Amino acid sequence: MNVKKNQTVIWVLIAVLWIVCIVSGTMGYFVFGMCAGVVLMFLHMLLGMAKGERVSKKVLIYPMGIWAVLWIVSFILSGYYADLFMGRMPDFTVLGLHPSFAPTIFLYWIGGQLTLNLGFYLLQDEWLSEKD
Repeated sequence: MNVKKNQTVIWVLIAVLWIVCIVSGTMGYFVFGMCAGVVLMFLHMLLGMAKGERVSKKVLIYPMGIWAVLWIVSFILSGYYADLFMGRMPDFTVLGLHPSFAPTIFLYWIGGQLTLNLGFYLLQDEWLSEKD
């Protein structure tokens, strides 16, 4: 993917997404705002991962794409279970965690970190060569 050609569009999207995150959080649409934040971080990562003018498609799919999916699914599941058990104790736990917090731990925190660390290690030549 040629990042240099689309850089202006990406920067405009970043500005719009910042506004979307702030407005949606202020209006109480927290899950939507967090998902927009994932897209915002993805775009920042895209600009940072560019090697010259290009970003490797391998890196876009794995680890960056998988990371974004894990985080978005985590936020959606956390929001779902938070709404489901609002004002009452849940009938079950996930390894001792509240059902709304479990996706955050397993998908967002552990899954996201493992995905990025492993992916960047396996594909290190795609984004940072010895010469660079």
